[in-house]
Amino acid sequence: MIPQHSSPKASVVRQLLETEGRVMLCLDATRPDVAVPRRFNKDLDLRLILNKNMPQPIDFTATAIESELRFGGIPHYCVIPYDALWGVFNPDSMKGMFWTESMPEEVRTRHGLEEVPLHPPPPPPPPAAKFELRVIEGGCEEPAVTSPEKRTRPNLRLVT
Repeated sequence: MIPQHSSPKASVVRQLLETEGRVMLCLDATRPDVAVPRRFNKDLDLRLILNKNMPQPIDFTATAIESELRFGGIPHYCVIPYDALWGVFNPDSMKGMFWTESMPEEVRTRHGLEEVPLHPPPPPPPPAAKFELRVIEGGCEEPAVTSPEKRTRPNLRLVT
């Protein structure tokens, strides 16, 4: 059971692991206290698979997920601090959760998750059209025109 003081991320990982069977952890391996094989320690978008049927235990401590994972068949004891974890999901069902506030900026940009302001500025107004209306002498003396064919000359003219 996860201790009461542990991270909400631990609860999400644990619940998905129990209900889905396996989960993929997305983490920033460049963060301090992450323990993975050295060849992955510069990876901002490292993905690790956990399976509830793994023979080795998966420990959910107050600050990290710890377990011995295999990389190319070679075991390595891994420590994934919750602050380095930015996503967890089942790759088959795509059920999971992402914490965009924990994602590295480069990963957010790569996946099109740039921050959008809550209230974007209004679009600029269209350029004002310059025109003027002029009354043509004698326009009020002509009878009302009901169809364009009977019209002899316009009363108002658009001048640009």
